[in-house]
Amino acid sequence: MTTEAYRVARAATWLKAAFTVAVGMNLVESLWDPGGLVWTAARLAATALFTVALVAYVALRLLRWRRTRSGRP
Repeated sequence: MTTEAYRVARAATWLKAAFTVAVGMNLVESLWDPGGLVWTAARLAATALFTVALVAYVALRLLRWRRTRSGRP
């Protein structure tokens, strides 16, 4: 596996983890109505984690696609 493919795979793993955390938090919120500053901070952290993971994954996939299309290794 090339370094580039490894980075994409690692970004995909982070994205899966962030998605799992977000879905878990939504499940908790649907069953129980947590509130307060700690829950709000946790939601903001999960949102930031998911957003960063998604942007990194998409950016790495686009860079890999561009390099593959241009014929560079």
